[in-house]
Amino acid sequence: MHNELPVQQWVEVASMYLEGKSEIWFEGILLGNNDLTNWKELAKALCMRFGSHSDVVEEFNKLEQEKGTDEYIERLKSLMKTLNPMLPESYYVSSFISGLKEKIKLKILKPTTLIQAFDQAK
Repeated sequence: MHNELPVQQWVEVASMYLEGKSEIWFEGILLGNNDLTNWKELAKALCMRFGSHSDVVEEFNKLEQEKGTDEYIERLKSLMKTLNPMLPESYYVSSFISGLKEKIKLKILKPTTLIQAFDQAK
């Protein structure tokens, strides 16, 4: 059974997981009557305030498969967690494929999702 949290509750749930500086920052936003009830706005504000994206983005853009496919997929997933959540999936699919070893790239058949790309690469 697949349970999805309604988008209207994303901000509320995400705010329960904030800790330390991000929690204090979020409480300040609420006390200042700033309305960050929209998920995209909150994600953008968090990334702008706490993200040190320059290093992560550079590492992500230079990511290449060195060992097995599973190791490469896990590294990509790990870096994705710290990137802008508003990037389209097509960006990640393209980045994933471009970092694959050449012999594996040749068997990839225009996937539209990361799951499809991961499956085709294995």
